[in-house]
Amino acid sequence: MGTDVFLAVRPSGDGVRVTVRASANALTEEELAAFAGGLRRELEDSAPLDAALIGYLPAPRDLAAYAGLPPHAVPGREQLRALLFPDGRPRLLETTTTLLGTSGFLALPVFADELTALATPDDQRSLAARTARAVEHALALGARSVSLAGLIPALTGYGYDVLREAESTTTSTAVSTATTTAAPLPGALTTGHATTTVAVVKTVHAALAATGRDLADLTLAVVGCGSIGTSSLRLLLARSPRPPARLILCDLPGSAPRLRRLAAELSADHSGTAVRVMESTGTPADLPAELYEDADVVVTAVSGPTALLDVDRLRPGSIVVDDSFPHCFDTARALDRMRRERDVLLVGGGLLALGTTETRLSADLPPLARTGPARGTQFQPHLPGTLASCRLESLLHAHHDGTQLPPIHGLVDLPHALAHWDAAEAAGVTAAPLHLLDHVIPETTLKALPRPRTLRP
Repeated sequence: MGTDVFLAVRPSGDGVRVTVRASANALTEEELAAFAGGLRRELEDSAPLDAALIGYLPAPRDLAAYAGLPPHAVPGREQLRALLFPDGRPRLLETTTTLLGTSGFLALPVFADELTALATPDDQRSLAARTARAVEHALALGARSVSLAGLIPALTGYGYDVLREAESTTTSTAVSTATTTAAPLPGALTTGHATTTVAVVKTVHAALAATGRDLADLTLAVVGCGSIGTSSLRLLLARSPRPPARLILCDLPGSAPRLRRLAAELSADHSGTAVRVMESTGTPADLPAELYEDADVVVTAVSGPTALLDVDRLRPGSIVVDDSFPHCFDTARALDRMRRERDVLLVGGGLLALGTTETRLSADLPPLARTGPARGTQFQPHLPGTLASCRLESLLHAHHDGTQLPPIHGLVDLPHALAHWDAAEAAGVTAAPLHLLDHVIPETTLKALPRPRTLRP
């Protein structure tokens, strides 16, 4: 009997050399090339990760926009779920190679508009339980640090619920099998929020520098004074030469007592900055009129799909840096106003630049996911050489092997934010190009931005 297909593997340097031969009766030349290509992709994808990000899919209504397709061209919710997660488990969708190492993006079989419902049940289908299983999968793929994307930190007790789920699984497994099972250690999990604050502050600095503004002459408004908003404000004040002339703190209805306590603390540290507290009405696109009238720079970090900020009400010269996901304003209207009127600047605040990056989809994804509308599941709009800041946090931790950077569980305090700022600086990480979605803001728009009325001559 002859051999139809011959496969040989031998060591070669730091890797392996694979030789594939086949008889003409077994495979055509095209089939052999396809087989060899598929094998090469699988071997490349099997390389161990250094770090990982646990995320989820955008809501179906957003997939079409991300993929640049009409809504009817995108498969339905359950069709997409079955396509990408046939076994119902978290899946590695892509890997990104950077100078700091290789990061994988593992997606839960969950859409963004399903997260809140999953955050309450205390069972194995809860968001924390699903995330814990995904973290375990990432560690099994070699990741030394794992961070969390989007709303997952806020909906899992800023990481603590995930740690508790992992601990309970380990305990129950040990009781039932009398053996010890590896589980995510506290040092392997970090929320991603500290490096996100770094991205927001670096983006604010980049926007001010590109438009010739000095924060000390301006009124700064922070809309959404939660984990990201408050920690970004503290880091901005610590890493800016001078504080803003005036500061506005704005959050949901009923937040005024908490905001007044924060205002008192900030006033004590920055006595020359006047601080005001405002509440939104809680309805879409209805921030207080005074905020639109007075703010020169607006930093937004809110959750949920509501379009909270009205692009048309921004006065000329306004700058908005938004770390909300999805964005808290109508991005199409924002791009149109910047293109046509060039009198405002609205940019994303969640990306950082770290040199050359190369992203590959996992080889085992179905063809539709690799080439069709499901390609829109990419977690963040892609700009060459950039990475989502929450994803970069686990890469920074893996790069330091956990020896210098403390993992982030709970809210981000200033010392932890400063430690991640220093780590990013040491790694050569800079602000991403000023952008909205995957559109880089042209220099002509930046130069045309009107001077704010509060800018001193």
